[in-house]
Amino acid sequence: MAYARLRYSGLGATPVATDAPEPGRPQPPIYPLEIGAHGGYLEVRATPADGSCGVHGYPCQHPGVDVAGVAGTPVVAPESGAVVMAGDGAAAPFVGYGPWFAVIQGDSGKFHLLGHLEPATAGMAAVGQAVTAGQQVGVTSSANHTHWEVRDKAVPDFANGETNFSNNTDPIGWLALALGAGTLLLVGGAALFLWLLSRRAR
Repeated sequence: MAYARLRYSGLGATPVATDAPEPGRPQPPIYPLEIGAHGGYLEVRATPADGSCGVHGYPCQHPGVDVAGVAGTPVVAPESGAVVMAGDGAAAPFVGYGPWFAVIQGDSGKFHLLGHLEPATAGMAAVGQAVTAGQQVGVTSSANHTHWEVRDKAVPDFANGETNFSNNTDPIGWLALALGAGTLLLVGGAALFLWLLSRRAR
């Protein structure tokens, strides 16, 4: 049975309540999973009011999801695997992911980038450390959310034309696939509902 509870704030969608996450199984980095009005995958950000575009300038698209959690909220590994990168987001290609980020390579082969973590908890996800899905790897910073990306490669091959968008997968879609077809239908229906709402609002 699926266990992620999807709650999209600011868009009028109703929460989808299911079972609580079970340790060792794929799950969101923060539960319940709550994504704000400007935190969705490929969301177009036209002005700073829509959220940051990092070094790219406006307009931009958002290459992950912003999972809500006030400062100090536990952030967990979405999938069992190993921490392969971590840092402060001060240098390319991770500018804008600070004040601390971690990249976990999951057993599926996907890479989970968790950004805007609190640096004081960096030791919870040391490079080379094995982690289990649901194991705490940090806490949210004063950004009050964790930026979550699901990547095919830890870093796209920018020199050969790859981008975060050709390299990334919608984290909600990944979670649905990881949990099974029933959840996929549930999440797909929620995504369609949100898309229709956003089209109607324009």
